[in-house]
Amino acid sequence: MTTSPLTIVAEFRIPAENRDHFLELCAYDSAHSVADESGCQRFEAVSPMDDPQTVILVEVYDDEAAFETHLATPHFKVFEVAVKELGAELVSLRKTARIAPRS
Repeated sequence: MTTSPLTIVAEFRIPAENRDHFLELCAYDSAHSVADESGCQRFEAVSPMDDPQTVILVEVYDDEAAFETHLATPHFKVFEVAVKELGAELVSLRKTARIAPRS
């Protein structure tokens, strides 16, 4: 199974009072990831329509190395610190590989 591209699916639970601030941080991290990282193909935040306290980040990278580069960027460090300060809980983080379509 190929791991290129690599899709990251990260699910967070956000306290209601911090949701708006968390979404601003997601937008910040997303914008910088796509603009500043050549290996980041896509980065978006989604939320189940019936569960606004859950936010899921879907990020697509060229490969594992590109994701590791992302984790070392200044904009990710800002996001990482803020997640803790806002009481956001990382529920799961999955590394997935595309299986269809193949290209």
